[in-house]
Amino acid sequence: MTPERSNKERRPNCRDDAPDTGVDADCVLRRLQHRTARIERREIEEALSKLENCGDLTDEQRQTVRLFGGTLAWRLTADFESILKQCSQNNQATARAVARLFNLVPESYFDDECEQS
Repeated sequence: MTPERSNKERRPNCRDDAPDTGVDADCVLRRLQHRTARIERREIEEALSKLENCGDLTDEQRQTVRLFGGTLAWRLTADFESILKQCSQNNQATARAVARLFNLVPESYFDDECEQS
């Protein structure tokens, strides 16, 4: 399992502590995709492990669990990914809402921005 990167390790255009730059929809999309993939891998491996403890699984059953997990993860985030792909730089509110919904940006970022309004 890969730990999340700290703020210092993130790319400059993905900084959470840059209130003047707004929320970058592309950055939010990348974060959402990375987090989704990480959670998907973890949950599929956990499900397979629990199922293996109940009895042997065939290769076909393992593949079915992996396909189901991947499809479920995709269905949960597909609409949000589509919205972010269509999000223009002028529509920061949408990117901000998705980032907040999936906890991709610290709350303090939004608190600072709200105080400026």
